[in-house]
Amino acid sequence: MPNNPFSTHSGGLSSPASRIVPITPDDDNDLPDGVCRAVLAGTAGSASIVDASGGEHTGVPLQQGFNPIGVRRVKTGGSADNLWALY
Repeated sequence: MPNNPFSTHSGGLSSPASRIVPITPDDDNDLPDGVCRAVLAGTAGSASIVDASGGEHTGVPLQQGFNPIGVRRVKTGGSADNLWALY
């Protein structure tokens, strides 16, 4: 695998994600790697989430593709599918 040409650059919020991790909705546990910087949705729909500040929200609309929402937890029961946490 080639070296990462961006390894010496700092990663701000406007930078591309450096990791992508599948999300398994869970009513009781936060994302294992902590608050993500965004959610990637393979299928648009709604989600019940706990945001980065701890606020709980139900029926949050997620578009297919990139959703710039800092999320701590994705709960079960939403219609959005194939969700990925971007770090």
